[in-house]
Amino acid sequence: MTSSFNIRRANAEDVDSIYNLTSSMAVQGLMLTRSKYKIVTSLTSFFVVEDDESGKIVATGSLAPLWTDLCEVCALAVHPVWQGKGLGAKLVRRLIDEARILKLPQVITLTYQVEFFSKLGFSVVDKNEFPRKLWRECLECPKLEACDETAMVINT
Repeated sequence: MTSSFNIRRANAEDVDSIYNLTSSMAVQGLMLTRSKYKIVTSLTSFFVVEDDESGKIVATGSLAPLWTDLCEVCALAVHPVWQGKGLGAKLVRRLIDEARILKLPQVITLTYQVEFFSKLGFSVVDKNEFPRKLWRECLECPKLEACDETAMVINT
């Protein structure tokens, strides 16, 4: 049996699922840890992928505006059971569509998953091209002075 999925905006009932998904990725060193408080205060930027059959949240991602010309895909997490099935790609495409709706012409991401984002049309760029990113999570990151993520960008 094939499951069907719904990509939708997150709501308050999704906070625990978002927290659990992102925390499991953070433990693996694949993203920064996000507190429930941080998720709640940025809840309007989150989208989730819900399994229609079980009602469970199997993936999440956020589109965070950084300025009038730039936004960031962040907190992208897919439950391990569902990785490799295209859900992450569908979610990123939905986030890019949201950037278009918001008239944000560039979408960036800082990632360890260069091949994944390259397949979606993102290109590697120098992190220094995006100083506004430093206004957000980078200042709180323990890797600030030795960031090992790759910056990537796509135009909408």
